This record gives sequence, C-alpha cells and structure tokens, in this order.
Amino acid sequence: MNFKKLFMHPLFAGLLVFVGMFLYFSICYAIRFKYGPYDLDASGSTEALTYLFYGMSFSVMVFVCGDYLHTPRQSTYWGIVFLWVITLLREMGAQHWLAINDSTAIKINYFKNAAVPFYGKVISAVVILSVLSVIAFLFYKNFKKMIRGFFKFDPLYWTIATFGIWGAITQVADRFNSNYAKYTGMRLSEPALFFVTVIEEGGESLLPLLFIVALWQFHIQLRRSKNYL
Repeated sequence: MNFKKLFMHPLFAGLLVFVGMFLYFSICYAIRFKYGPYDLDASGSTEALTYLFYGMSFSVMVFVCGDYLHTPRQSTYWGIVFLWVITLLREMGAQHWLAINDSTAIKINYFKNAAVPFYGKVISAVVILSVLSVIAFLFYKNFKKMIRGFFKFDPLYWTIATFGIWGAITQVADRFNSNYAKYTGMRLSEPALFFVTVIEEGGESLLPLLFIVALWQFHIQLRRSKNYL
C-alpha cells in the first residue's frame, strides 16, 4: 500500500493518533524510567511541538484557501479560520488573559464568582457565544454531508470524527486530576498522573496534525472531482 492510498484510508487519522501517542508514551516512559518522575508539562517539549504543528497547519490552511474562496464553501473556510485562531489563542492561555479576579474565564464558576465584575462576564460570554455560534453554523451547513460521508467511509469525515472524539478525550484528561481530587479528596498516584498528563499534553499536540490531514484529504478529493462538496 503506497502512502497516498494509506493517507486516504478512513482509519488514517486514527492510525496517526495511535502512532503519535505510542511515541509520546514510549519516549516519556523511557525518560521517567531512567530519571524518575517526569513532569511533561513543565518540560515544555509538547508545547513547543504543538506550536510547531500549529504553524504547519497555518501554512496548509493558506495553501488550500483556493479550495474554498469564491466558492459555496467560502463561509465554511472562514468559520474554520475563526476556530483555528480561537484554539491557538486558547493554547496560548487566552482564557487566563480574559479572566478578572479568577483563574480562567472559560468556565461556569467564572460567571458565578461575585468578585468578577459584570463587564468581565459579558466579555467572556461574547467569546463563548461567538465560538458556539460558528460551530453551530458549520454543523448546520455540513451536518448532512458529514453523516452521509461518515457512513460511506469517506476519509475526510472519519478524520473530522477522530478530531472531535480525540479533542473531547484530551479535555477529559485535562480536568481529570482536579475533578478526581474534588470528588474523592485524594490526588492521583504518580503513575496515573503520568498517564493522564501524556494523554492531555501529547494528545493536544496531535490536534493540529489532524486538522492538516482533514484539509489535505479534502484538497485531494477536490482535485479528483471538481464537483466534490
């Protein structure tokens, strides 16, 4: 099987996640085994890779803009660009920049915090509603195609599904330690914390790569058929 055929396989995105996480776990475990408990987050290694992958995804996004601009897909493209900017800002910690008298502005407790002024809550609400509105628009415009494509084993929509599922898993991993401590009164043991941290930090760094895969799979499909929507 040549690489192009593998790249256009419905399970390619899942394979990419599996290989990426296998490499992360293998490297981090080797370091942990040799040097003891390893703080992946504090090392900054995955953060550097994440920004590198975001830079790569930006380059691809600009390169394939002709697939969308001045076509019925133009609004979809600008929606994607908007979400890309928001996810990059979140990766850079924008949720903390917006926070006033709190740790982060993107959480329910932020709106319940009496110490947060009204204007701070309004700013946070506008950002959240803008993101949800764009996501809702993209789903509304593309939902039928996504469902149809998924059940027809279209690699593009399997990549999108993988992106969504994996993104949700990384967010669960991100909150798992604090929620576990909140509901049990205990912290995770070091091996368990190591596992969750690799899922969170390593997993988040793979999301821009999945974004690149989706853009390029669509690009290939469009080149094959000018009528592909």
